[in-house]
Amino acid sequence: MKKIIYNFIFVLILSGFFSCNKDNINQPVSQDDEMLARSKQVITRIKNFDAKMRSNLKAGEKISIDSSVWNLEALQNLTYAFPDSAMNDFKVMKSNYTIGIDDNGMVLMSDVQSVYTQMEDSLLYKYGQITSDAKVLRFSDVALDSIVGRTAYLSATFGFAFNILSFYLPFEDDDDWLWGTLTQTYGDPPLGKCNGTEYGVSDGSDELQRRLNNPYLLFDGQYTFTDLETVEATGYDYNERLYVGWDYPENNCLTNDLLDYYLVQSHNIINNYSEGLRIEGKSFASVQIDDDLLIANYPKHFHYYYVTYGIRILIGNQTN
Repeated sequence: MKKIIYNFIFVLILSGFFSCNKDNINQPVSQDDEMLARSKQVITRIKNFDAKMRSNLKAGEKISIDSSVWNLEALQNLTYAFPDSAMNDFKVMKSNYTIGIDDNGMVLMSDVQSVYTQMEDSLLYKYGQITSDAKVLRFSDVALDSIVGRTAYLSATFGFAFNILSFYLPFEDDDDWLWGTLTQTYGDPPLGKCNGTEYGVSDGSDELQRRLNNPYLLFDGQYTFTDLETVEATGYDYNERLYVGWDYPENNCLTNDLLDYYLVQSHNIINNYSEGLRIEGKSFASVQIDDDLLIANYPKHFHYYYVTYGIRILIGNQTN
């Protein structure tokens, strides 16, 4: 769940900055340059605080209560939050904490470290209480609510977003694709769009497969899978929530609205334990969608899903 996007953003910003023409070295500092400099300072400050939260602190080391609140909030948001995620539902949960404070408004770093651990535990516990498979933290708002004597009362308000709104690349208005290509497994090119374009480029099943294997929301760090296992599914297993043709031998046109429907249904069937397809204790690894034909009294084209699950094992983290 940890957030790593900021590293990628800064790589892009910095690469653009250093690729500027050398003739611009003596030019006045732009607003973008000033924003970049401020951003780097903020990130450095947060990372320094993070290092302290992970280290053995010096005895008696202190920080102001205002600085501790700012840093507690900033580190949680930088580490865990996806503020630009597109989800359908939103929920706010709150936790409360206390920390000792002296007459000068200073608190022990060791106490701040303890409170951060408590906040992190609260965040992850509340995150786990949300049953949706598609869920993110949008923000963590840490506040100093009051000071009574030598005790400061803090709160952390967590805003969680969940349930898909835009989990994949959307189908645009002109994304009307023929259902699939029955002989593609024998080397024939995909049939393309309903209007005759994009022949040899893609088809309906290819477009669904591409999106399902490439969601916007990615896991933090490098990982691999063990104990891989593949299961199968078709629309016949799920009341035609996955594509089943209606006009054989015609190559049905799947409009963008229909493809959106099959995309959402595919995601739910693949990822939700309640659908009965996902293997207990394992995560989605990939899906292959084949184009097939049921030969019976009423032949129909349909999509055949091969869904692979495994146990995700972290092998490294992209953050420093």
